[in-house]
Amino acid sequence: MFTLTEVCKELSISPATGRNWIKLGKIKAEGKRGNAYVFSDEYVQRIKEELTKGERDALRSRRNKAYISGKALYRDYISSKSVNIPIIEKLTDALSNEEECPTLLRKAIICDCAVQFIIQITNGEKHESLLREYLDGSLSLCTYSDLIDDFIGSKEELKEFLSSTSLFESYSYTYEIGEDILGLLYISLKSIGQRKKTGAYYTPNTVVKRLLGHLFEAYLLRSGQDKTILDPCCGTGNFLLQLPPGIPKENIFGSDIDEEGVLIARISLALKYQYPDASFWRNQIKVSDFLLNDKPFGRDSYDVIFGNPPWGYSYSEDEKASLKKSFECAHLENPESCDLFLEQAIKLLTTDGFVSFVTPESVLNVKSHSVIREFILKNTYLSHLEYIGEVFDRVQCPSIILQLKKQASQSEACFLKDSPKIYDKENCFEISADREVNSVCFDFLIPDEEYSLLKKMDELEGACRLKDNAIFALGIVTGSNKDMLKSRKSKSNEIILKGSDIFKYSFKKPKCYITFKPELCQQVAPEKYYRAKEKLLYRFIGNHLVFSYDNEQTLSLNSANLLIPQIEGLDIKYICAVLNSRICEYYFRKKFRSVKILRSHIEQLSIPFASKEFQEEIVELVENIMNTPEDKLSIYNTIDAKLKELYGLDDNEYQAILRELDGENLFLI
Repeated sequence: MFTLTEVCKELSISPATGRNWIKLGKIKAEGKRGNAYVFSDEYVQRIKEELTKGERDALRSRRNKAYISGKALYRDYISSKSVNIPIIEKLTDALSNEEECPTLLRKAIICDCAVQFIIQITNGEKHESLLREYLDGSLSLCTYSDLIDDFIGSKEELKEFLSSTSLFESYSYTYEIGEDILGLLYISLKSIGQRKKTGAYYTPNTVVKRLLGHLFEAYLLRSGQDKTILDPCCGTGNFLLQLPPGIPKENIFGSDIDEEGVLIARISLALKYQYPDASFWRNQIKVSDFLLNDKPFGRDSYDVIFGNPPWGYSYSEDEKASLKKSFECAHLENPESCDLFLEQAIKLLTTDGFVSFVTPESVLNVKSHSVIREFILKNTYLSHLEYIGEVFDRVQCPSIILQLKKQASQSEACFLKDSPKIYDKENCFEISADREVNSVCFDFLIPDEEYSLLKKMDELEGACRLKDNAIFALGIVTGSNKDMLKSRKSKSNEIILKGSDIFKYSFKKPKCYITFKPELCQQVAPEKYYRAKEKLLYRFIGNHLVFSYDNEQTLSLNSANLLIPQIEGLDIKYICAVLNSRICEYYFRKKFRSVKILRSHIEQLSIPFASKEFQEEIVELVENIMNTPEDKLSIYNTIDAKLKELYGLDDNEYQAILRELDGENLFLI
């Protein structure tokens, strides 16, 4: 379920607008949790699709036109106090009717802003549009003109284009030190499709400041500022613009494959340093592919490498073949661009140098990133880690700031030797140096005391696991729910369950039916698994472990997967009780932090072996829960208390689990 705030973020509207839309009936909440409106994921996605296709007339405001066309103001890209935000917002609103901002119009808008900044810096005067005067030769920009001309390209072509438009001329900008205003214009005028294709997600101002703050506290302010600094994916230069005062311009370098972004970065840095020498900035900020040119500035190494590398870039087969020659991380079917950037950055660091990147959180724990984790362990140790959540506009991907220090040699490897600090929103704690680390998963989100509790569960003597001891199967993918699912029972159809029908120990009988013909479905498991004498069904989407027992051979859709345990000597209902317990819930939350219940997660859960007599007690309680809905919680607590003893938890450990899950709706009803 989405809150109103989350819906507003998805639709690129303000919370105030969202509340107004509810009053006007433009959007309808599913209900309330306390005083907060909530909306289903299905409803929100439908609204987004209708907006994109232009099918929702009631929401065709100027802001939604921007959503449809793919242009939107990235407010978070610069500081919230910037005086230029209202100006640029007015501009993007004026362009919301355009399917795509023409390249020459985008150049004109950015150049006009840059010219205004140059005049403010050199003459201390503020004027509205001056671009026509510059193009006509009646306005001199002194040596800044070379940088502007590089960006414009053909003056004659731009002059001809401007003869048919005056759209950009009524906007007056104010130069602000350290603010990437030119970059904000650039990214707000590019389409969402372009950004996704290249894996480019522009970093919010607060994230840039946090990364630089921790980096400079850890390194530059302790060891002096005369260090070489490289942003290998500099875009329009936002990270470099926010470097603290005192760093020599000769020590900063930036590269990117986005030529237009690089040209903007040169202008912005020239303004920051008030050093307009175009030849100098052409040498410091270059159009270059960091992965294919490891010496874009003729240097073998750098003291600091930072930035936000591209994520999810789609490489061609030829590019993959070329990358395999130089990168360990390229020897995968689909190499991840941020992993390649990390590997290259570590290679180019000086000993004791730092790399600090914004990356997906999945770098820490997803199997496809195991190669870069192995490389990191061999060559660096952890200096700082911050979990920053979903901070990128319209991108549902939790992110981190990962800061690593290069070690002198592999023999000195000790990834946690400095007891690094871990930040998670408002929480901060240190990780002790004796914690075990391996490339399977970088599990650093939990403090040492919680880690010790999980480790105790992992090392439980005699425990079993479902890995290699169970059949897992996906629910049915029909390929067309609209055509194949019915709301009424007939002689030829039968019940099929969705994830939302699954609850702990049981499921509700839905009003959803299917005439099951496997050959007509897009994806099905062998039918014998659906028709098993006994099986467990579990919700695939959600941050709760929710397992129900089924002995009625019930079908399920792919939001409700199935599990058939095959651990000799353990009753399926006993296993169901363990998987539904607060103890396993705690382990899952702390270990995986996932909104999907993956097979790999379930396989790692520790299931205590129990005597036949003990299992019979648990099974009787499980059957009581299934048959006595009004007393569920009391019975559930009894089961948990018995499992506590089986796991060997002391009172303090068990109370920590209870506190963590206190007040939660355990049965989701």
